[in-house]
Amino acid sequence: MTTATMTRSLALPSSRTVINLALGGFAGLGFWELFSAVPTAWVAGFPLEPPELVKALFYTQLGLQLSTPVAKLIHFTTGFLFYPLGYWLLTRWVKSFGMPADGWIWGVITYFIALGFLAPLGGQRFLLNDVPLLSLMSLIGHAIYGWLSAYVFEALEARPS
Repeated sequence: MTTATMTRSLALPSSRTVINLALGGFAGLGFWELFSAVPTAWVAGFPLEPPELVKALFYTQLGLQLSTPVAKLIHFTTGFLFYPLGYWLLTRWVKSFGMPADGWIWGVITYFIALGFLAPLGGQRFLLNDVPLLSLMSLIGHAIYGWLSAYVFEALEARPS
């Protein structure tokens, strides 16, 4: 690997890239919010409530009681900015499979971050295995979120500046 290649691969994203990541994140998050509230409630009997996970996590780990608006803000910021930045890091710094596989893979990774890592830290069961339909709907929603976020981002990045 040449120095030029190493420098390029370790560079921070440009402001255009960050904006495109956020736009992709907003697209994915918009889908997620609808999916988690309506089809999930029909299939699992109740909606997914990510702000409740955020509140439980902060209370269990830090003893802080967050308001619902603050928990929603944290969840939304994660969905439109931090998870898309994670996708960018994964696909720019690690060998990737290309779209659409990268989007699906990142979506599944976000599912494991949320329900495999953060949920137990918030006092909930690993992958919500005590409510399997809710966990399944979360997996489906995260996978589609990841694909849609990545699709919008990559389409915007492919456009000429």
